[in-house]
Amino acid sequence: MSKSKSKIKAQKKQLKTSVSSLTSATSDALDMVMASTESTDQLLERLGISRQEAYAMITSDDEVESCREDLRTAMLARTWRLWGDGADDEVVSNRLWRIVRKHLHVLAEAVLTAKLNGFAVLRYVYVQEEDGFLNIDIISDKSSELDKYTPKTDGSLVYTGGSGEETVDTKVEYLLLTHRATSTNPAGEMSGARLYPAVALRKHGFIYAAQFIQRYAQPLLITKTNSNSTDVDDETAKVYSLLSGGAMNMNREDDIVMLQNNADGQAFQRLDRMANSRIQKYMLGKVKTSDLENGSRAAQETEENTKGDRIDGYLHLLNLAAQHLVDALLMVNEAYGITIQAPKGLWFEFNKKTEIDIKRADRDTKYAKDANLRFTEDYYIDVLGFEPNHFVLAEEATTPTAGNASLSARLSDKYKQGNPLNAFSQPKIDAIVSALDECESYADFEAKLSGMDLSEGDNALIQRVLGDAVHEFIKGSEAQNHG
Repeated sequence: MSKSKSKIKAQKKQLKTSVSSLTSATSDALDMVMASTESTDQLLERLGISRQEAYAMITSDDEVESCREDLRTAMLARTWRLWGDGADDEVVSNRLWRIVRKHLHVLAEAVLTAKLNGFAVLRYVYVQEEDGFLNIDIISDKSSELDKYTPKTDGSLVYTGGSGEETVDTKVEYLLLTHRATSTNPAGEMSGARLYPAVALRKHGFIYAAQFIQRYAQPLLITKTNSNSTDVDDETAKVYSLLSGGAMNMNREDDIVMLQNNADGQAFQRLDRMANSRIQKYMLGKVKTSDLENGSRAAQETEENTKGDRIDGYLHLLNLAAQHLVDALLMVNEAYGITIQAPKGLWFEFNKKTEIDIKRADRDTKYAKDANLRFTEDYYIDVLGFEPNHFVLAEEATTPTAGNASLSARLSDKYKQGNPLNAFSQPKIDAIVSALDECESYADFEAKLSGMDLSEGDNALIQRVLGDAVHEFIKGSEAQNHG
């Protein structure tokens, strides 16, 4: 018996070693493909598939789509503006802004296509309004027929249809958006080609996993019966009915034995997580927590900046796409509609993302408290990056009794006397001031901020309140010292 147990144990160990070797080799193969220096066209040629075939398979994968949705949300969440020196503010802020806003999600989709496929094609469909203005009614996404479009080395775009090849207009009618296109590769870099092996692993792995479940998830039933051979089929049908949740009757001499396979399918789970992590890392710049391997969470924390850089790459393409739409509207209306006043051009750009520098805020607070420093307007502009029209320096206190009042009371009085910020921001200001007064450190204040209903655009508001708080703290300290 002891020898038998040892043999079984040795077999299990061998099986685990084989599974480990298999998953390790698969991981190395995926990493090699993604880090390969060969072009994506060379990779596709080696795989024996076309761009369209690879793109169709990749975009049909639910993990890829999950990453695409994360990227869509990140892009559309960023604030942006249209501006131009001498431009007609009414037309820009009312008419053109609404047009861009309406079609921004289609442009974002084109960005995702260009990243995965190397290039994307959109077609503008215009409609003339009552006053003669040419508006973009709809934007047709050509991602389902990209194999009919061929970018050329001179920057042109050729459409191949039933009547042959035709060079289409890419200034006001079509948008050709490319990802890392070169003179030798005008179709751009197809990043999706490097995802193909991981997606294929998921698809085929699921097939094998389904077979595994069908084979091993259900127990095996062995029946012993005294029935005649002619009754075997009937008895077998009864057993199948039992497996499906039914019931059966049997003689006292009959017996049913259940054999449960102990295999747990860990290999399929590891392969699935492995494929998911490669897809997420390549598209998002980080792996989602649910797909992290044990011991990887600490390393994950160092990759947050990588994710931000990855998003910035998508935003760059979206900026190009939106600018093309704006330029097309200007040109087509100049030629056939109403001239839009924009003598120096009209520009689309994302607003700069402002973040609170915790270390700098802690340092500035200590300097203000211990050294009685007062920060100048140049410091707020040159170092903190404030726009001059977004803040005013607080005036010196005129009464020594200010030091007796709480920080929140002094700040509240200040804002009530004339808040230069938007009046709709007052509830947020009150909440920030109250939290600031209750905290003993900036870390406590940061923790309270995380629980408030604040958006990314409120960073400037927070910085303004912090600046006023530091100034009021200094005033109060000076008043107490002189008192």
